[in-house]
Amino acid sequence: MQENIIIFDESSKKSLLRIMNKSVDSQGFIVEKENPSERVLTKDGEEIKLEEFAGVRKGSEVFIKNDMNSILELAESF
Repeated sequence: MQENIIIFDESSKKSLLRIMNKSVDSQGFIVEKENPSERVLTKDGEEIKLEEFAGVRKGSEVFIKNDMNSILELAESF
């Protein structure tokens, strides 16, 4: 059985963020496009860099990191 896996490259991540009115600052953190000094936070209150970005929960702006704990927590929430 083939699993459905989606992998975003840097360009795809930036496109997704653009749709959500987000951008990336000079240090690589995801920020609000209209207020670049406001960094996006995970549900745990952590700032998140583009390289750590794994996705956004459906119907929300809860940003998910690509570390094992964050992915497992997301999977367990379904």
